[in-house]
Amino acid sequence: MLNTRTLILSVILGLFMASQTGCLLIAAGAGAGTGVAYVKGDTDAVIDGDTKTVTAASEKAMKDMELFVISTESTGFDGRVNGRTAGDTKVVVVVKHYGENLSKVSVRVGNFGDDPMQTALLEKIRENVKTGATTASAD
Repeated sequence: MLNTRTLILSVILGLFMASQTGCLLIAAGAGAGTGVAYVKGDTDAVIDGDTKTVTAASEKAMKDMELFVISTESTGFDGRVNGRTAGDTKVVVVVKHYGENLSKVSVRVGNFGDDPMQTALLEKIRENVKTGATTASAD
């Protein structure tokens, strides 16, 4: 009886541990000295720029990628851009103050994340900040 219980518990724990692989994947990002981390569905990066500039660049990046921007909010300490794809998948960019003229950006597409799309959006945000293209075009 005790061996059966131990075996069942071991199988359950083994299945749980196996299901948790892949939750943390860290990959080198494009660009010198910059990194991108894909953690539990979010793609995170640190970008040179204050939160208001990076939030505006995020809004423009969404519009450049032809996503629907639902709302944009920003302060000197944080920012958020909410959007949707044509298929009504939620897209969220969260910007947080990370240091002097640095912002931490987290991008999430859908409930579980879409790493290729999130990485593309992050690169577009970086490009917009770098070129100073932070004014969203009127639709």
